[in-house]
Amino acid sequence: MTTIQEIIENLKDLKQNLIAFHGPNPVFPHPNKEETLARIEEYIVLIVAAVASGDWPLQLPIHGSDETMIWKLASQRRKCLLLFHLLAKSHALLRTNTNSTKRDIYYEDVALWGNQPVLDSTVTQMTKLLNIPRCCLNIGATSKGLVAGSLNFLDGDGKLIDCQTPTGILIPNDVEKLSQFRSKAFHILVVEKDSTFQKLIDDKIERFIGDCILITGKGYPDVNTRRFLRRLWDELQLPALALVDADPHGISILAVYRFGSQNLEDIEHLSTPQLRYIGLQPSDIEALKIPDEAKLPLTQRDRSLVDTLARRPFIIENQLLRDQLLRLRRLDCKVEIQGLTKIHPQFLSRTYLPAKIQSKSWM
Repeated sequence: MTTIQEIIENLKDLKQNLIAFHGPNPVFPHPNKEETLARIEEYIVLIVAAVASGDWPLQLPIHGSDETMIWKLASQRRKCLLLFHLLAKSHALLRTNTNSTKRDIYYEDVALWGNQPVLDSTVTQMTKLLNIPRCCLNIGATSKGLVAGSLNFLDGDGKLIDCQTPTGILIPNDVEKLSQFRSKAFHILVVEKDSTFQKLIDDKIERFIGDCILITGKGYPDVNTRRFLRRLWDELQLPALALVDADPHGISILAVYRFGSQNLEDIEHLSTPQLRYIGLQPSDIEALKIPDEAKLPLTQRDRSLVDTLARRPFIIENQLLRDQLLRLRRLDCKVEIQGLTKIHPQFLSRTYLPAKIQSKSWM
C-alpha cells in the first residue's frame, strides 16, 4: 500500500537529484527598452532603404548572427510589408509604454492580416530577425493555460492571486511581472488536457499524492504556460511531472515543455529541462493490460509524427523516451488518459499516479 509519506520522500529525492543534475537554469538578460527601440529603428531604416531603391530579393541580417533572412518570391512582398507594419506597431507600443496581444492587433485590422496565423508567423519572423523575446516587444499572447493547487503569487499590479480554486485560474499574460511565489506543494503536475486537469481537482488529487500544483496548457502549450512552468522551477525548484496521452501528440507536447519549440527556444528560452515524464507511458498499455475498448489505432498522421520525433536530437539522445516512442509504433495503438477510467473511474488519482511516484517510474 502506497503511503503519502513514501510519495513525499520520493519527491524530495527527485528534487535534490534534479538540482544536482541540471543546476540552475541559465539566465538570459533581456535588452532594455532603449536597446529594443534602437534595434527596431535599425530594421525599419533597412527596409525603407531597400524599398526606396527597389532592391529585390530583400535580404536582411539577423541581429547578432552571421545568418540572413531572405524574401525572394514576388508573392512575399506582402509579407515584407506586414513585417514593416508590425515593427512600427511594436515601436509605438514601446514608445507609449503600452502592451497589446496578438489577438488585439489582429482585430484592429482584420482586412490587413486576413487570418490569425499570418499575424502569428509575422510575430515569429520579427522575433527571429530582431533576436529579441516577444515579451520585450510589448506584444504578448492571450493565455489559455490554467493553474490550480497550492500556490499563490503577486500579479503585475501587486494583487495577491490564490490558485486554490475548484476550477483553476487562467495563467496571467504578464508572467515576467509575477513575484513572491509561495507554495506548500511537493511537486508540479503538468497535465495535457483540461478535462483531466478538472478531474484531478474534483478527485482531490492532493489526498493521494500530497499537495501539488496542477498546470494544463489545454493541449499544445502557449508561450505563457511554458514560461510560467519555467518560472515555477526557477522560483520554487519543485519537481515537475508530465501527464500526457500515450500517443505521439502526448510525447510531442511533453517535448515542447521539456526541450522547447524548434521555432523560438534559442530566443525565448521557455523550456523546463527538469520536467520528467510520469505517464501515460506506452509501456503502461501492456503493463496495465488496458482494455481493448480504450485503445485507438494509430493513424497515418500519428505514424508520421512518430517518425519525425524519432529523428529529433532530444529523442535520439534520450534512450528511455526513444524506447517509449518506438514501443508506441510497435503496438500500433494509442490510449488517452481518459482510457484509464475503463479500469476504474478513479484509477488515475487513487492508484496510477500514487504507484508511479512511489516506484519512481518517471523518465
